[in-house]
Amino acid sequence: MKKLLKILAEFYPVHLLVLVFAPIIVGYVINYELVDSRYIVINLVWLSLFHIPAALLGNKFIYRLTAVVFFVFGFIEIAHWLILQGPLTTTSILVLSNTNVQEAFEFMGLKASIGLLLLIPYVFLFIYSLKHAPQYQTSKLKLYTGIILLFLSVVFIAESVIHQRFIRKSTPQTVKVILTFIDEIKLYREVSGDVTPRKLKVTSSFHCKKQTFVLVIGESCNRNHMSLYGAERPTTPRLQKRNDILAFTNVVSPYSSTINSVLTILSQTNLENKISYKNSIDIFDVFSSAGFKTYWLSNQPQVGIWENMITVFAKKADDRRFFNTASNSSMEAMLSTSYDSKLFAPFAETLSDKADRKFIVLHIMGSHSAYEKRYPSEFGIFKGANKKERKIAEYDNSVYYNDFIIDSLLNTLMRYSASNKDNVVSAIYLSDHGENVYDAFDNVGHNYSGVLPNCNVDIPFVVWMSPLYAATNPQKVADMRVNLHKPYVSDDLFHSIIDLNGLQTKCLENKRSIFNAGFDSTRKRILEDGKDYDLVNSAKNRAGRK
Repeated sequence: MKKLLKILAEFYPVHLLVLVFAPIIVGYVINYELVDSRYIVINLVWLSLFHIPAALLGNKFIYRLTAVVFFVFGFIEIAHWLILQGPLTTTSILVLSNTNVQEAFEFMGLKASIGLLLLIPYVFLFIYSLKHAPQYQTSKLKLYTGIILLFLSVVFIAESVIHQRFIRKSTPQTVKVILTFIDEIKLYREVSGDVTPRKLKVTSSFHCKKQTFVLVIGESCNRNHMSLYGAERPTTPRLQKRNDILAFTNVVSPYSSTINSVLTILSQTNLENKISYKNSIDIFDVFSSAGFKTYWLSNQPQVGIWENMITVFAKKADDRRFFNTASNSSMEAMLSTSYDSKLFAPFAETLSDKADRKFIVLHIMGSHSAYEKRYPSEFGIFKGANKKERKIAEYDNSVYYNDFIIDSLLNTLMRYSASNKDNVVSAIYLSDHGENVYDAFDNVGHNYSGVLPNCNVDIPFVVWMSPLYAATNPQKVADMRVNLHKPYVSDDLFHSIIDLNGLQTKCLENKRSIFNAGFDSTRKRILEDGKDYDLVNSAKNRAGRK
């Protein structure tokens, strides 16, 4: 046994183990709930794949290469934990890739702390590891032990490859984030191709000459912070007073990031049928083919990798305008103010356009961080006694202001409908994804590790219809009411929008429209984390009752 332990110590030297697992240890100290424990096994597997061959071959170069690779990854992950109090994510890489040097230093100044001094002993540990390579010795027991450990590591990797989850389940955190970032860049290049709407065969079941549909895409709004959905704070008093809206109560976003959610809800692709965006029919293709004039009015920044992809997508619109012009990048937009009321005047102007059929998309800032930058001072009605409570109050204030924005937009539509009685008008408001504001894992933002928290994907979904729409489509309204509380994922919004507007085309699947009598509510909601949203939350509820 002593000989076996000695061999294992050679395969896994203590200083090398500390170098490899230091990021996980730091994560556990900062916030253990955000640490994915699978990375203990994953890191050990990759350490084995690197270092055991070095030990069996007596090759100190491979050993030092192993130390260098894990040090670089570890240094990045520890710095991220110390600065942002959470695990490294693709969003972090996107922010860095879209930030100039001045912004980077300003951001570091906001987030940096004395904890960064922990990186100094980590650097010294790395230097020690390079200088103290193990003295490798050969024996049959060592050979057999090494082969067994290598075999187990290969089996672990092979199992993930066979089940098509290699990147998600078997790669170290930094590697996974980098590979995901590369996929995002590929996606950008794919979307940035042809922006001319496809010509489709689209007919209408509505017997009307004039029709207007408005889609308001919100940002980072967690419905659990809206009193419209039962939150204790009166964050949505205006929407609650309305008797002309339908608030769907069981809607989740497929992803917890803007780019994937927005591109998915506006196109044919979904979680089960991941058609590339290049080959996927999108909502602009459909409305353009149906003879609608299309518009994109945005208060989101036009500059930045993840905005750029949506910007390219928005280029399909006939009329596209961006009003968040004070920022040079996404980072600046996060740290500056650009209130969504900027869209009021251009929205009214767009409605007055002489086109008989109009499809208007409003992309608002909503409750995007930094929350305190999302609302004017007069909407800061909620307060907090400490840092945590203040952050929650700021978020709730942004929701309170968002209530004013959505209510105002709907009032504009009401007036427009009243003065255009022959125009069938409808609107949908939803958020791209939710937001975690100390709702789970004592975390803020929409990053996560392991299981996707429901607060990251629980979103509002509100429908408004003009009196003429309701009068001419009573069965459709009745179907909506029947489906009001049924489970739904917003990646099927593409089908629901087409159905809501009475358009008929081959790409419409009625079972995917929550506005349809044939809506299939039995669809399993397996979201971006690969887990069944309803099963996970059912288990949480059962645990809470015990």
